[in-house]
Amino acid sequence: MKVAIPDNWMATIRKLGAERHKLHQGHDTSRPLSELYAALDNEVIGLAGEYAFSSVFALMPDWEVRPGGDNGIDFNVGAGTLDVKTARKPFNLIVEVGTTPADILVLAGWDDKTTTVELIGWETRAKILMAPRKDFGYGITNHYIEAASLRKMAILYDHVEKWRRAS
Repeated sequence: MKVAIPDNWMATIRKLGAERHKLHQGHDTSRPLSELYAALDNEVIGLAGEYAFSSVFALMPDWEVRPGGDNGIDFNVGAGTLDVKTARKPFNLIVEVGTTPADILVLAGWDDKTTTVELIGWETRAKILMAPRKDFGYGITNHYIEAASLRKMAILYDHVEKWRRAS
């Protein structure tokens, strides 16, 4: 499912991305995975993914600017947590080895030309932590699951609704 980001929201996302970029400069957790794209771009792309997910699932994104970041949690939904991983080339859902991810991880794809986000698929923390590991060439070893092997987004609605009812 694709979500177009309206211009007024893109302006907000760019402003917040710049704030986060400035706050996180030099932090170990703020590493662009490609020299082609600045960390600022990574912040904006991540926020766009969170916006898209929030608009589809009727959730409020947590866009508070924190020096230590969001600890890999984009959404708290009653009994569970979610993290949206957004990339220009969303071939794999990746989670850095040694980190503690959210209960559910969602892969999203960003398109610069159309300012759209495609919500591709999702998986549970347990499954991603059992997934194979690989360094994709940036000196960071990640657990990964190919996009084609992820669970369908429509199934995630049931999980989110159960969590809402549990709260």
